[in-house]
Amino acid sequence: MPNPYDDLFRSNPPRAFGANLPPMPEDGAHLENQPEPLDEILKKNALFHEKAQAFSALLSRLRVVDHKVTNEVLAMFVNIGENHDQGSLAGEKSCHELLSKKFRLIIEPMRELAALHLEAVKQFNNDIDDSYFSVEKEDREVKSEKADAVDGILLQRKILSEAAENLQILEDALQACERRMKKYVNAGGINNLSAAELALLASNRERLTDGLAHQFNYSFFDINLLDKVALTLGVYLKENTAQYLHRLMDAFENRNKNGLRQSI
Repeated sequence: MPNPYDDLFRSNPPRAFGANLPPMPEDGAHLENQPEPLDEILKKNALFHEKAQAFSALLSRLRVVDHKVTNEVLAMFVNIGENHDQGSLAGEKSCHELLSKKFRLIIEPMRELAALHLEAVKQFNNDIDDSYFSVEKEDREVKSEKADAVDGILLQRKILSEAAENLQILEDALQACERRMKKYVNAGGINNLSAAELALLASNRERLTDGLAHQFNYSFFDINLLDKVALTLGVYLKENTAQYLHRLMDAFENRNKNGLRQSI
């Protein structure tokens, strides 16, 4: 049965191992002494896997789903549970600070993992194709390791997708918190909030949740329902590796979630 991921990693003309390596040095070093690209990709995947252990545990501990905002319009007519109202301005400010802290705790290691994912995808796209061979391994072993490399890369995307989903929940919760704080603007007393303070709070939050503070458009890793089904079934959609790689590199440029360039 053909590998369903073949199209994902078939964006360049076939090349054999060593085609992109620099000229042989004059000291007589042999190609066999050069690290094989597939081995390097597997090492990158192993490093991602190692770092993802602590990251996945972090996602569990942060319990971001507890902050998920329900449909506010529906909540006006139907009791659908906790609306997260903190009951005071001090409570809302503490909530906003907590949500922002959780956002940073996720996006910082997520960016590091995304950079490792980028390096693995980039090398696979440059060095691995149907004609790839190893000077030391049998074809059967190479085929198995290529499948392992692809599986590792797709697992990385699933992990980064869950992180992006958590960040979106936190962004929605932060915006809901700011909406609740509007009732305290010029309310007087200990719950008094100036419009200027709220505006600055929202501005700082936008810089954080748009990814500008970390120069990282995390929303690139959003996976819609169809993508989730495709990944679960082991079928990649129409986008080939070159397109994916270009968009992945673009996620590290100074752009906000809407794809607009920003000055950092």
